[in-house]
Amino acid sequence: MYKFEHNISIFVFILLLPFILSSDGDRSPFYQNCVKSCSKANCTLEGAFQEESAKVQDKWNRWLNWNCKDECRYQCMWRAVHAFQERGYQVPKFHGKWPFKRILGVQEPASAFASLLNLITHMYMYSKLLGISVRSAPHVLLWHVFAMVCMNAWIWSIIFHTRDTAFTEFMDYACALSMVMSLFIAAVVRILHRRKKLAAVLLILTLAYYVEHARYLYSGRIDYDYNMRVNIFFGVAGSLLWLGWAWRARARRYGWRLAASTLLSGAALSLELLDFPPRRGCDAHALWHFSTAPLPLLFYRFVIDDLKYSMPSQSIKKSA
Repeated sequence: MYKFEHNISIFVFILLLPFILSSDGDRSPFYQNCVKSCSKANCTLEGAFQEESAKVQDKWNRWLNWNCKDECRYQCMWRAVHAFQERGYQVPKFHGKWPFKRILGVQEPASAFASLLNLITHMYMYSKLLGISVRSAPHVLLWHVFAMVCMNAWIWSIIFHTRDTAFTEFMDYACALSMVMSLFIAAVVRILHRRKKLAAVLLILTLAYYVEHARYLYSGRIDYDYNMRVNIFFGVAGSLLWLGWAWRARARRYGWRLAASTLLSGAALSLELLDFPPRRGCDAHALWHFSTAPLPLLFYRFVIDDLKYSMPSQSIKKSA
């Protein structure tokens, strides 16, 4: 009996899966009929362009591997948007995303550009960090790894917002979480630098969880709410640890940079939670990325000052 009910549950889930993963826009009959007609007129059964249709595709879209079905979805998305607006309805999402006008084949130009700005600020401040020798202060290597993780995450954010595929989505989600968790790990290591065994245990457990979660993301069966909760948990935990350390070390003149960057990062997150349609090419997600771009200027300056403070060459005995 249990096996029968279990199989029925799986069958019902499979039937409902397209609706679970869809949005108002791509569920509309107008959009679905448009995609079917476009695909029939322009695409082969394998999803490639027919000979005549391939000639009219923009070179930028071709270079970014927009296939025939992708082009049909894009063109029909905007036809559906106009149909919704003509009937007085709000602009809907399509396949979980707001509609954006492509620029040079880039799927989400504002978010891609904002991600590039974040990458640039991380690279700029990392160049400042390189001025400190690995042997001159404790934890220098930790911050080198942290910077590499962050820069890698923003590279994949650029790629994902340029061209959304199953693989680029996985890399964006996995690398974004790696950045959030690396900030949490850095807080644990910095706070527990005198309790190395405990810090090592927490580090191993955190890394093990990350590997398991990344494996889950790679399976393709992503629960987006669960993934968001994981990011929020480690983000909030890391922020609380850093704010607690900043309060404890408030006598140090550079501690305000850590507190400011942490609080501003939390405030910027509110833009992501608003989730409004694009306005002049920017949605809430793009504005969130724009708002985080200057924050590495504060945070890395704190890191550099803290490393200098921790250098053994300092004559005054310090405790942290």
